[in-house]
Amino acid sequence: MASFVIHNIAGEQFLKKLEQKYGVTLTEKQRHEFLLGNLIVDSTRLQKEIPEQLTEEEKKVWKREFQRLVQEEKIATHFRDKEDYRLCIQVPNLEMFLEKYKKLLESDFSALGYFYHIYTDKLFFNDLFCAAFDCLDADLKPTKYADELMFMLIKKSGKIEKQEDVWAHDSNVSIYQDYTVMNRLMLEFYGVSFDSKALLESAKTFTNPGISEVDYQNIGSVIQKTKQYIEQSYGNEGTLHVFSEEQVKNFIVIVSGSFIDQYYPLFEKLVKPTIGEKQKVLKG
Repeated sequence: MASFVIHNIAGEQFLKKLEQKYGVTLTEKQRHEFLLGNLIVDSTRLQKEIPEQLTEEEKKVWKREFQRLVQEEKIATHFRDKEDYRLCIQVPNLEMFLEKYKKLLESDFSALGYFYHIYTDKLFFNDLFCAAFDCLDADLKPTKYADELMFMLIKKSGKIEKQEDVWAHDSNVSIYQDYTVMNRLMLEFYGVSFDSKALLESAKTFTNPGISEVDYQNIGSVIQKTKQYIEQSYGNEGTLHVFSEEQVKNFIVIVSGSFIDQYYPLFEKLVKPTIGEKQKVLKG
């Protein structure tokens, strides 16, 4: 899935494109509700506090188990099909969200942000993941199953790496190291910032419209994590080892435009009042 920061940049670009294409004028409250809804999807009810008495090897095992539990939780929060749990790449099922919360897209900006998040993840998996690497089994043959995954072919370098190195946080070929670098590159390219102070203020009145999969009260921790990831990215001057910088840049443009093209009729009622208000101002 995309990083917290990439999700926020993609969200900002969506709002910008919405304003340009349909003449929508959103209030700061509406913008923040969308952006917070876009971020809340990656919150977790799990608490990551590593027991101090563990050895270094035990800490590694603990972290792996925590990540497994997080992924299990994301079956619900990211609307993944339960039968996909064995797959290396588990893509959100957008229809599952729409079946349950389609009406909310007509009345709530945070719900629209939530839906945009899982749409972004679906495209990120289908486009960037598949373009960046192939999953291989012990015989170096392609596999789509996580329990068979042993190696990964990094297409950018043409090298085959151990799957645990690609998913580790401290490896030279780590996807997460790429995320850190990617965050800085995209913030600089799109010229956007992350106003954590304003978002934290808006979070005080951030209300769940009825989405049961996440706890909206966790939004503060997500904002702080996003801020932390941005700070880490500006301390990393490295380059991308797994993903293509150009593909990520293009992805953000594509995801914001394609979402509007495909789903505007579902949230037209939500943004139409803002169009009407703008027209009144112009006529006056």
